[in-house]
Amino acid sequence: MAAIIRWLFVVCWMGVIFALSSIPSLQIPFAHAYDFVLRKLAHIGEYAVLTVLLWWAFQMYTSSKVRAWLLAALAAALYGVSDEWHQSWIAGRYGSFHDMGIDALGIAASYALAQYQPYQRMTSTWQCPRCHAMRVYRSRRRGRLEWCSRLLCLAPFRCDICSHRFWHFTLHGR
Repeated sequence: MAAIIRWLFVVCWMGVIFALSSIPSLQIPFAHAYDFVLRKLAHIGEYAVLTVLLWWAFQMYTSSKVRAWLLAALAAALYGVSDEWHQSWIAGRYGSFHDMGIDALGIAASYALAQYQPYQRMTSTWQCPRCHAMRVYRSRRRGRLEWCSRLLCLAPFRCDICSHRFWHFTLHGR
């Protein structure tokens, strides 16, 4: 059931992109420079969201997050190519390689933003109980039980030296 829901989100977002590509002429009441920037930002946003949704769906089938990202990027890029080809058949629209490059920028931006994880910054207030090192990072929560530990204000940490994983009470549990 979870796989169906994930793929339903992907298909719905692809439908939104297809519907926007089918509009013969998108007239925006701004100057030409603003219109150009808004259109290109829309391309970046559309394909960034599509890549994240595809990654979310592909995670069900692979244990490697990198492989899921690569599959998502490939699928989004292929959809971008097919979208530009679709636009070439619409009156008042044209497909361009430039827009495919903008789509690829959105794909890369989604990956870059997903890699930025502020909860993994170094925290020097605690030390590792095993090796007593001060290089301690917040760790990711794994599984439903660990996500429920937020209610108790417990947070997972990992030592950068010995890779020991341990728990500490925090102010907010995040």
